[in-house]
Amino acid sequence: MELQATLYDSFHSDLLTQFASLHIACINHDYTIASFVTPLSDLKIHTWWQDRANEVKSGSRDILFVMAPDKSRDVTGVVMLRKSEAETGPFRGMVEKLLVSPDWRRKGVGRALMKGLEDVARERGKTLLMLDTETGSLAENFYPGLGYVKVGVIPKDRTLKSETFFYKDLRSGNPL
Repeated sequence: MELQATLYDSFHSDLLTQFASLHIACINHDYTIASFVTPLSDLKIHTWWQDRANEVKSGSRDILFVMAPDKSRDVTGVVMLRKSEAETGPFRGMVEKLLVSPDWRRKGVGRALMKGLEDVARERGKTLLMLDTETGSLAENFYPGLGYVKVGVIPKDRTLKSETFFYKDLRSGNPL
């Protein structure tokens, strides 16, 4: 069964709790930062996801998710497309928070999310996608397989981690 990403809208607002729980699970499992440092505050992360949902309503962001194909209907992954606010960059989009449940990794969830995100980006007139991920993470090795080109590494600051930056030109004709 092929997994497909679904575009979040206000009809799916009940899923925000699952997005927050997935976010927390990924931070705890991977020891990743993903915008938050430990100790984690459930309330802070839930509020953060509510703010992202408000950005969807305002049109500055899209959220895509994949649900388990079984009866549980649990969210197995989520990713976001942030639209450029700069007048000089309406063709750009930022890939943010590709989060896949540790139980659903290497099962096509990440690829389905990125395919869905790239399709939405094209529909929105985006031709260049950019993203960053923690240097040394599993994600750093995932993106090149999807056609993303490594730009460079920003060194860590004190206790934070280094970040690796990538881009993908959607005009290149290499759809997922």
